[in-house]
Amino acid sequence: MKAVNVLLYEGFTTMDALGPAEVLSRAREDERKCYEIEYFSVFGGLVGSSTSAKIWTRKLDEIAKFDILLVPGGFAARELAHEGEFIAILGELAHRHDRVITVCTGSVLLAKTGLLDGMEATSNKLSWQWVTSEAQSVRWIRAARWCVSGKFYTSSGVSAGIDAALGFIADMHGRNEAQRIAVTMEYVYNSDKNAELF
Repeated sequence: MKAVNVLLYEGFTTMDALGPAEVLSRAREDERKCYEIEYFSVFGGLVGSSTSAKIWTRKLDEIAKFDILLVPGGFAARELAHEGEFIAILGELAHRHDRVITVCTGSVLLAKTGLLDGMEATSNKLSWQWVTSEAQSVRWIRAARWCVSGKFYTSSGVSAGIDAALGFIADMHGRNEAQRIAVTMEYVYNSDKNAELF
């Protein structure tokens, strides 16, 4: 079973993290779960979300498998984008993981590491001016629900993270599995990654 390591920080947007985590937790192959979801933060312990949900996290040095890294966004990302120590830590984590999925302004955090330079990426459309001004070496794609550039998946705001996670499942396990998961969640899956809804 592969590991999905969710990187949390104070003020992350709840659905950015838990929406894709729910999708990935439902993936099956031969009746067996494909992914184990784990939650991490820089210091470990309880981390509060945008809805005041508290999630227990482990310290980053406890990561055992570097399969998939999930990075949510949130208003707190605006400050984190300028915290050099956090960006350096994220850069190392993203480099070591086989795949990286970002949701909303989580893509800006990843972009600040330099790993998205020259690559296509997207982010929250309501924060587009800030997003594009923070990392001008990225090829930001506005007309996209999510983008795939190499091992990096970046998605638009909040609910788009669910579509990106389903898109990831479709890429890794086939469209039928993605659609099956959407049905089990009673979710209307927007499978067009180039859709511009706003």
